[in-house]
Amino acid sequence: MNDHDLLFKGYRPRPKRLIKAEIISFIGRILSPRTRKTKNKYLQIGCGNSLPNNFDNIDFFPTKVRDIKSVKHICHDLRYPLPYEDNTFEGGFTEHTLEHFYYDESINLLREIKRVLKPNSILRCAIPDLKKYVNFYNGNISNSFFEKFDYKAQAIWCLTQNYTHRSVWDYELLSNKMKEIGLKDIIEKQFYEGQNPDLLLDRESRKLETLYVECKI
Repeated sequence: MNDHDLLFKGYRPRPKRLIKAEIISFIGRILSPRTRKTKNKYLQIGCGNSLPNNFDNIDFFPTKVRDIKSVKHICHDLRYPLPYEDNTFEGGFTEHTLEHFYYDESINLLREIKRVLKPNSILRCAIPDLKKYVNFYNGNISNSFFEKFDYKAQAIWCLTQNYTHRSVWDYELLSNKMKEIGLKDIIEKQFYEGQNPDLLLDRESRKLETLYVECKI
């Protein structure tokens, strides 16, 4: 199945798969250490297959038990507290992660990131930008990313429901929620523009649909 097919068929979580994921998460949380020690300087949350050096790269458990030993990231259910002591890391990065959670779960994750990052360190957050999708729908933006959609409504569906998306974000919402939990100096950035060069892990393939926001802890 290619990307174009996914725009029509989409990701449809089956009940059996959802149940299996919850079981794997439960067992994984029992067997995993509650607190991890690390020598790495930074934390990447929702890393996927991006595994830069000097980062603790953390993401969900795989959906198949046999794959747990083969994945190279740290497995953790991001709906639960991060397995680190307070003030562990000197910076954090997350890209296209918050939208996979309901709003309360996303805000809890942001709180956890704030807890494990050191004061005055930088958090860089990249997320699909609702404003860009709305601009595309209204005919105010055109680029190679949005050209793959045959219908404008298809883009809105892809943002709001495909790929197990459970929330949508723009700068107004994200910045206000960051402010509410005590993050500071919140500012919108551009692709590969940031205060800490070490945190510029932005993926080229995602830049045309993405909102980049940085803040201080």
